[in-house]
Amino acid sequence: MPQRPHLPVPYHSIGISQIVAYGLLFYVFAQLKTPLAEAIGTTESNILAAISGSLVLQGLLAPVIGGWVDRFGALPVMTLGLVIGALGMFMLPLIPAIEWVWFCMVPIGLAFAMSTYEVAFSAAVQLDEVRARRNISYITFYGGVASSITWLSIAPLLTMLGLKATCSVIAVVMLIMAARFFLLSRRIRIRGSGEKEAMAPFSWSGMTREEKQAIILLALTSTLEYLVFASTTLLWINWFSIQFGAGLAVVLASIYGPFQVVGRIMEMWYGQRFDARLTALVAFTFVPTAIVLAQSPSLPVVVVAMMLFGIGHGVLTVSFGYVTNMYFRAEVYGRAKGWISTPRGLGNAIGPSIGGALFLLGTDIFFAVMVAVSIAGGITFAFLLRLKPGNLIPAEQR
Repeated sequence: MPQRPHLPVPYHSIGISQIVAYGLLFYVFAQLKTPLAEAIGTTESNILAAISGSLVLQGLLAPVIGGWVDRFGALPVMTLGLVIGALGMFMLPLIPAIEWVWFCMVPIGLAFAMSTYEVAFSAAVQLDEVRARRNISYITFYGGVASSITWLSIAPLLTMLGLKATCSVIAVVMLIMAARFFLLSRRIRIRGSGEKEAMAPFSWSGMTREEKQAIILLALTSTLEYLVFASTTLLWINWFSIQFGAGLAVVLASIYGPFQVVGRIMEMWYGQRFDARLTALVAFTFVPTAIVLAQSPSLPVVVVAMMLFGIGHGVLTVSFGYVTNMYFRAEVYGRAKGWISTPRGLGNAIGPSIGGALFLLGTDIFFAVMVAVSIAGGITFAFLLRLKPGNLIPAEQR
């Protein structure tokens, strides 16, 4: 099969879009949930349930959106996703009813699926498959600071402008980013995009044995990993409040965010010398180690734990994006990633509920289960080393 030409990769723009998309479609609800609940006279739990519903929708839509990515190109899909997200965020505070919140979560969930990491990684693969690993690292570098930038900027906006105006500002920012991507998609066209007959065939029956196994292993591994991530990140503050008091809890819980960026920088500078599957396995050891160390009564040990937690997840984000490309070429990458993302999205959605239930049963039970699930994810991922990658294009960079 002829190799795709190397197109210019606007990884800075794609990376900034992850601050906008991830920040304003997901992390922002950490601050919006309280004023939104107060405005409609409901509980924060009801708002969180609606947010979980949007994450479930994102997971269910992943295969469909993966098909759009392969047919039309990742950049146009991201453009439309940002527009849909702007519409959903603008509508969100207009009617004070929980039913309206659930209704608005439909475009918000759709936008999240169309404009965040999975589609951004597809753009990197489609535009320059040989250097996809490096470009994915660049993109995730920006995404790693999405939570910090969002929380620092949205809090003063809510104080100064209130809920409705803040949501309007969010919508405008997303539209500006959409305009940027529209111009990029017009300037950088992927040959064959938009033509149904140009799409490479992709079906379960048409896959090799190795490709089928890779799909199953990547789907199962990423589901386990994101279940742990979603469960623990929302409960670190609760745990550290028990250990060290509320004053230190938020500070300790926030350490992992910047160290996700550190992990991605390490992957970008040093990891590319090695097989991406090996660097992922090393990162997999960091996560259960961090969870064990986080139970220590020693403050320095806990700080180290959160550093390891952030580095591990930072590397794994890049790994899940790139290892898929080792088995599936650019022409089918979007659909392969969509199939893998469906169970992962569902694991991400139910993680907070499962984690909360286990935490109520006892912190020892919670941490034991999280360590076990994390180790199971690493063991499952290790089986990929037995599968020879079928896509030789990315190997040219090593």
